[in-house]
Amino acid sequence: MSQLKESTMLTAAEAEVMNIVWDVGDVTISDIVERLPRSLAYTTVMTTTRILEEKGYVKKSGKRGRAFVYEPRVGRDAARGSMSHEVARRLFGGSMKSLVLNLVHDDAIGADDLAELKQMIESLEASK
Repeated sequence: MSQLKESTMLTAAEAEVMNIVWDVGDVTISDIVERLPRSLAYTTVMTTTRILEEKGYVKKSGKRGRAFVYEPRVGRDAARGSMSHEVARRLFGGSMKSLVLNLVHDDAIGADDLAELKQMIESLEASK
């Protein structure tokens, strides 16, 4: 799958659409409209998908009848990584450490998640 360019953060609506594209794979605009957790006009979803195509998240992969079929160009994990780096760059001077510490200090990470993170860090340290 493709890599994203810098500054390609997803809006809330774009993230909703992308979650459907990632979950389903090849989709038409109608497929997306049917699966959205909230009601959006067909034209709104079409515009959002066009923007996602311009940003490099999706591409047209053919047609189903008269409708274009879209597929992801970027995997979910790659998008998450790109967006977290962008948040760190924009809000924390590029420091991922500051981003993570902010999440910990704001209690955005619960005790169970924190314990899992500690295990992951220990595992990474042991493998070095």
